[in-house]
Amino acid sequence: MRRFGLEALALAATVLAPAAHADKPDMPAHAGEASKPPTIQTADLAAVAARGAEIYAFDQAAWHTTDAMLARKLPQDVMRAIRGWVVEPAGDLLTVTYYGLNDATPYAIYVADYRDGKILNDRVPDTDGDRSLSAQAVRMAAAHDVAVAQPFGACVERPFNTVTLPPRPGSGTIPVYLLTPMLKRDAYPAGGHHEVDIGPDGKLLAVRDFSKSCLTLDSPPDTKGLWMTHLLDPHPTEMHVYLSLWSGKPVFVGTPDDAVWSVNGTRIVKMDPKKGGAKEK
Repeated sequence: MRRFGLEALALAATVLAPAAHADKPDMPAHAGEASKPPTIQTADLAAVAARGAEIYAFDQAAWHTTDAMLARKLPQDVMRAIRGWVVEPAGDLLTVTYYGLNDATPYAIYVADYRDGKILNDRVPDTDGDRSLSAQAVRMAAAHDVAVAQPFGACVERPFNTVTLPPRPGSGTIPVYLLTPMLKRDAYPAGGHHEVDIGPDGKLLAVRDFSKSCLTLDSPPDTKGLWMTHLLDPHPTEMHVYLSLWSGKPVFVGTPDDAVWSVNGTRIVKMDPKKGGAKEK
């Protein structure tokens, strides 16, 4: 999810993401409940923590490389040709490839290597050279397109930000996250996020709504933490981990059993009301 200020990418709203689905902003549910695909189940806390950190890292890589790409001031026709991006791990780097489409075949337009908040190198592939994407990147690009075509309602009049993760080891499933973008500084969207899993055959496998309503958490600089309830799962999800990493603050989450959890980055603990503290789970 881009931080506030991505509107500096005037082209991004129309070039780097598909149009948002027009739906009631307070009802971000998947349209057509009767034909809704299977629901993705909540993972255990260790998997939730790891997935939240992965989403955050990929999102940061996209944000920083977008800024680097804009700094290059590429011609407008080149920018308009961009149809998406994929982020691939490469050792301790994340390589981000912004691509266009030649018929249905993606080709690289801009590539950057990212690590720990820094662009280590970037390049614009020669139009006369090899601009093909890796087989994995081609699959990820196709999965992204399937995911954004799903009829989710949007909480804001902006396209979803997207995070497409590489195929999962073993299953080959590609998770794609559709995230409500930030519209105002220090106002973090906590509702209207979705996951779409794409199978190895490139077809829709399962989906998930992380909330049933739109919610934005205001977090002025002096705020010590964010508070919210989550009634869809027995414990926090990767979205709470992502929100904590993104805001740089703990997120306190109330769950259906009247429990309260502290999510501080990837550390998730269940609060102990008798002791006024938290205990590891």
